[in-house]
Amino acid sequence: MPNYRAYQVDERRRILSASWVEASDDDEAKAKAAADLCEEDVPAVELWQATRLVAEVTCEDGGDEA
Repeated sequence: MPNYRAYQVDERRRILSASWVEASDDDEAKAKAAADLCEEDVPAVELWQATRLVAEVTCEDGGDEA
């Protein structure tokens, strides 16, 4: 299963924390990142696979992709 890095970022895109996400594909990784990492004080999550930016998940909108 591929590994992804998920970064909780603030409104200026500074990293607040980082986590590993294991998922079978990009869509599953996005869903896991939104469900597990979107919190009250986290406006967005960046999801990366190696050097590829997979998605920017906007947490304020219920986990929608930016």
